[in-house]
Amino acid sequence: MPVTTTYSETMPGSAPRMDRHEIARLRAAATHARRALPGPLGELAARELLAHAELGYRGAVDALLPQLARQVLALPAVAPP
Repeated sequence: MPVTTTYSETMPGSAPRMDRHEIARLRAAATHARRALPGPLGELAARELLAHAELGYRGAVDALLPQLARQVLALPAVAPP
């Protein structure tokens, strides 16, 4: 069966797609953000992480959202799940 590619994958200069495990990690960080950072700060972090996961494109290694995901996942949960 032939492999199909989308227009964005063949377009020069397009960012590479994230792997499924990277998207799952961002979603997990978004869920954890609401538990570890109750209130507006946790909600903002969760929404940003989910938006980045839904977009699905990998950015720079030193970008803010991967750093945010790492820091959020390192926080202890404050609120029960």
